[in-house]
Amino acid sequence: MQHKKKLYSTIPLVLLTVSILLATLPMGSGAGSITLTPTSQAQGSSVTVAGTGFAASQAVAIVIGTEITVTNESHPITNTVGTGPFTSFTNHGAIKPGSFYYHCVVSSDTNVVESDYYDDGDGTLTSSSEYALNPFVNYVTGAFGRSTTSAWDTYTVVYTCSYTYYQYNGTRTTANSAGAFSTNIAVPASAANGSIVVTAFDTTGTKGTATLDVIPEGFSLGMVVALSVAAVIVSIRFLRKQPKKTMLNPNNFSLFSFSLHVKSK
Repeated sequence: MQHKKKLYSTIPLVLLTVSILLATLPMGSGAGSITLTPTSQAQGSSVTVAGTGFAASQAVAIVIGTEITVTNESHPITNTVGTGPFTSFTNHGAIKPGSFYYHCVVSSDTNVVESDYYDDGDGTLTSSSEYALNPFVNYVTGAFGRSTTSAWDTYTVVYTCSYTYYQYNGTRTTANSAGAFSTNIAVPASAANGSIVVTAFDTTGTKGTATLDVIPEGFSLGMVVALSVAAVIVSIRFLRKQPKKTMLNPNNFSLFSFSLHVKSK
């Protein structure tokens, strides 16, 4: 019976330890991986983002927050002299790798030619046009476009694109020859308290993510951990005071009912 009592008392402490460890581990997508220092910070404060596994010597965008989808964003090409490349930029800057698509309409006095361009997820686009040359998208800058086999002089050209961008643009940096980087970002002043995702990706589509805990100004990670440890101590003391029959009754014991019981006290 004494062994079971110790086991129940240890459960909250184990869960707390695991959650703290998970908060400090990087989460990666593809080959990239990023870590944040610190992992908890207030609005307007600085966080260091360190990345590894990215493409060597390539530009990297660091963005923050939720994903937002844009559809049918129009981009008329104002200068159509020559064969290109004819480049435009998305209205929201850096975009999620693999999310981009655009439709191209080339109009003359006698003819209209339309074509589609699909994101391959690595900075290149697959085209339905036999006349398109080197279609591209730059995830970091939001640039996209193509060249053509024949001049577009006097033609009217419109790109219409759809893509996913992020709630906040953080910053841009460049990976070194080993595919690593370290730079600072500012926690957005309008970010709500709680968990928020930080995402880094390069021009080849390599991406990494990590979770940042946005905390009220004046708090620190040490204070958060201290409060959590204090809650564990209260939990253990509460369990020790409970009658053995009540504490060991499986119908009465669960982490959820225990949490509610502590709050009601």
